Amino acid sequence: MKMKKLAICLVSVVLGLGVASISVAEPSGHGGDKGMHEKMQGKSMQGGKMGGHGPKHKMKKKMGGTFMPHWVKTLSDEQKMSFDKMHLAVGQYAAVQNAKIKMLKAELNVLVAKKSGDKSAIYSKIDEILDAKRGVMRNRFDHIAEMRAELTDQQRISYDMGTLKRGKPKH
Repeated sequence: MKMKKLAICLVSVVLGLGVASISVAEPSGHGGDKGMHEKMQGKSMQGGKMGGHGPKHKMKKKMGGTFMPHWVKTLSDEQKMSFDKMHLAVGQYAAVQNAKIKMLKAELNVLVAKKSGDKSAIYSKIDEILDAKRGVMRNRFDHIAEMRAELTDQQRISYDMGTLKRGKPKH
């Protein structure tokens, strides 16, 4: 019973943060007229965490780092606003699901620590965790496809190159 109350509180807090972040994502809100892409591009020039300047830091090639992908530089204002809204929705969903996964893992640990060690209950909890992780992954790749659909043919080439690089092993 306590776990259910904890879960409800946790989900409520995460949803509350998500609603609060919507006001930040609006152009007239706290963030001004800058979208996420413009903010990230600005950070790279400031030499902050994203730029990674200094003797112990390697130059980063991620979005917002020293090298911006071509497709980000060519986004229209409408595309930027649309992508910011998409990123917000994906982030909200992931935050709730990741909180749920944490709670399920805690419940799994309790089940494992019990004297009885009911394997069917343990396996059922593992299935719940995997279902939540599957949902996050599907949502992420739906988002990638949705973003890709809003790009022009020229932008899509650069975007696809970045997508293909994600799966390569690091040297």
